[in-house]
Formats: sequence, structure tokens, C-alpha cells
Amino acid sequence: MRAPCSIWYVSYSAGHPIFLHSFAEMRIHICAILGAVFSLVSAQGFNGDWDAAYAKATTALAKLSTSDKVGLVTGIGWGKGPCTGNTSPLTSINFRTLCLQDGPLGVRSTTGITAFPPGIQAASTWDRTLMYDRGHGIGEETKALGINVILGPVCGPLGQFAQGGRNWEGFSSDPYLAGVAMEQTIGGIQDAGAQACAKHFIGNEQERGRETMNSVIDDRTMHELYLWPFAEAVRANVAAVMCSYNKIGGSWACENQHTINELLKSELGFRGYVVTDWNAGHSNTAAANAGLDMGMPGTKFNVVLHASESTA
Repeated sequence: MRAPCSIWYVSYSAGHPIFLHSFAEMRIHICAILGAVFSLVSAQGFNGDWDAAYAKATTALAKLSTSDKVGLVTGIGWGKGPCTGNTSPLTSINFRTLCLQDGPLGVRSTTGITAFPPGIQAASTWDRTLMYDRGHGIGEETKALGINVILGPVCGPLGQFAQGGRNWEGFSSDPYLAGVAMEQTIGGIQDAGAQACAKHFIGNEQERGRETMNSVIDDRTMHELYLWPFAEAVRANVAAVMCSYNKIGGSWACENQHTINELLKSELGFRGYVVTDWNAGHSNTAAANAGLDMGMPGTKFNVVLHASESTA
């Protein structure tokens, strides 16, 4: 069983405080992120070798300063880089940045790109090859634009509510069909040389009140419905998983010990990194200990921390 996760220890980077709970535990999660980076340079797809990726990451980790490590697990802020989310460059290992960009239908916020069919249309074909090809096309454009991580595909919301505002981004309210589509799409994206990020984990079933709502899901329903497509994403060696805005059983999704550490990392065996939805973080140490690996975009809690520091 994988040990509880931590990434923050009190430090300062670019003038703001960052919390890393322990250096020993921090190493695990930086290795997870670097492992995904290095293993996917040549595309990971269905046959990723996580042990080899972690070995490369461990070698790279020895060359990073504390500031470098902090910069790798936190974003540099809204609009401060080429992508929706950006990490600090790591000059000691000649790594420019990790560039994360929306979204589930292909690259957005630019011109001259393809708007791919929505996930719900891809799934309606019941054609694994077409699902894979769609993912591969998304991955090719992502890599060609110099983007490392495409923030998709989506299986949360699964589609509990037929009128859900973002159901169309995902594939189906049938967890089996959604799972097959996740597996094939991720395989296509990562075979093309980009990282996929499965989202939104988990119980994110409506847009209205998504940043305050609490999803109460019993264990059987969690496993048979909502977790199933994410299990297929893990089986496809997805590089990253994005935690959602909502609460689950009263605890925020991005600091939920049960869903992140117990279900995703221990039960499913996910070895990549968990990144917040943008401004979905609500704590530092608590989130890290619950399994969070990367905070995006890196500004909201910096502002809060500055305020608390100035009044302390």
C-alpha cells in the first residue's frame, strides 16, 4: 500500500511561501511528476514503464535545488506562461517548463487548430479505433504546439443529471462505455507524445454550485459507477489526474484522503501525479498529505498566505 502523500515544506519561491510537509515524502511526488515527464517524452500510451520513468526521475531529482522542487509542484500563476498552467523552468536539468493546456476537445485558446468532436459523439460510435484515432489526433496537435499536457479526457461528470452542463465533454453515463473511451483516448494521446490528464476526479456531477457542493456516494456506487472509468484511465497509464472542485463526503476533492490516496493511488495503483483544477485547492499541508502532487495555477493560496503572513 502506497504511503500517504506530501509535497509541501515551508519555503519561499518567487516571493511567496510554499509548504512542503517533508523532504522524504516530497521526493516521492516530485519523482511521480518527473517520471511522467521523462517517460512520456517518447510517448507512453498503453505500454509505459513506470519503473524506468521513476529511475530517470530519481537521477534528475538529485540535480534539483529546493527552489526547483517547489517550482515543479506549483504553478506560476494565471497568464504568466504560454499555457493555461505552467511550472517554473528547471535550468539544472535543461527542462523549460511543464505546459498544461485545455482541453477535452483538443487544444483551445489558439488559432489554426482542430475542434475535435465532443466525447459524447465519439462514444456514440461504439468504435474503439475511432476513439483511439481521435485521441491520437488530439495528441499530435498538442505535441506540435509545444504543449506537454492536454487537460482531458473527461469522465467526470459521468452524467448523473441529463441536463448537466458539461456532460458532452465526457463520453457516456454508462461507466463501461466511458471506461473504454477513456482507455482508447488516453492511449491515442500518449502514443502521439503528449500527456493526458483524466478529469474531474471525482463526483463532479453538476456545474451549478460545483465549487461548493458536496457529493455523498456510497462505496458500491463509487466503485461500480464513478470510479470505473478512472480505473480504465489508470490501466491506460494516464500521466495525470485532475481533482475536482466539489466536496466528497464533506471533504474537498483535492484534499480527500479516501479518494486520492486510498482509491486512486493505493487501490487503482495510479503512479502519475494529481493536479488541482484551477483554484480548486483549499489547503496546503492537508492537501499534500491527502495525496495532492501539484497545485494550479499557483496564485490563490499565495495571496491568502501573504495575507496571513502579514497579519501574523
